[in-house]
Amino acid sequence: MYPLGLLTYCFLFISYLYLLYSYNTKENDLVLRTPININKFISEKNETELTDYIEQFFVGLLEGDGTITVDFINNRSKRVRIFIALKNLEDNRFMLDFIVKYIGGRVAIERKNEYVTWYATNKTDLAKVFAILARYPLLSTRKQCQLNFAKNFINSTKDISKEEFIRLRNEKYKNQEAMLDLYDKNFVLTSYFPGWLSGFIESEGHFKLVKAANNSIKSSQFIIGQNNEKHLLKAILTYFNQEDKKISFTLNKEGVTYYKIHLYGEDFRGLLASHFNSYPLLGDKNTKYIEWVNKH
Repeated sequence: MYPLGLLTYCFLFISYLYLLYSYNTKENDLVLRTPININKFISEKNETELTDYIEQFFVGLLEGDGTITVDFINNRSKRVRIFIALKNLEDNRFMLDFIVKYIGGRVAIERKNEYVTWYATNKTDLAKVFAILARYPLLSTRKQCQLNFAKNFINSTKDISKEEFIRLRNEKYKNQEAMLDLYDKNFVLTSYFPGWLSGFIESEGHFKLVKAANNSIKSSQFIIGQNNEKHLLKAILTYFNQEDKKISFTLNKEGVTYYKIHLYGEDFRGLLASHFNSYPLLGDKNTKYIEWVNKH
């Protein structure tokens, strides 16, 4: 038989370890779920650097998978909502939890558990997002039009009827064509473009492998595209020193032009790897990229 004091000590020690484990699991769950390459990036950044990057990444992600919308409540009340909807995958949940930690908002699982959505709807969260978009302005004309429309109603109690609201909402993209023409001629890479680009790739980028009959790799491509916003694809080509590559396009039934670029080759893959080492993907696209790289 063990002495009672020793048994008590062992019980208390095991209880302490359990409580310590439980505490660390809850407090550091985000870290424990962090992919190794992202964890390394986080550990090398101070809080200011990390916050700056998350904000820049967030803007790029919002450009691709986000929406800035306004709901009519009554004549004196309108509700501004900003949200990002993604497939309900573990890596995407991690990424949106990370955004909640550094930016704010909330996350909800929706549509029969198929989607995970980040929301900013209350005044505090919206103020944070608007401040971020002032520091790191949106680069797509479509999101700029959505933001400009929303700004008319944030904290406003102006009396606007539902009919007038609908008219204004229907006109929110009226300046987009002129904006596109201006950007096509005068767009310049911003200082935050690298961080923005990783967020945009997280949303819109694709890593493609085409295999031959003998299962060898026939072609390997990075593909990214966007409706109307040709200047964004030109900027990506400039950033990666790929200006000689062609921007292809298709026209859908509604007359919307979809622009797309295909980038490939060992040299480009080296440029992409160097970029992601400094500006990592944070969601499911990071897993897709690693799988793509490992198959070469």
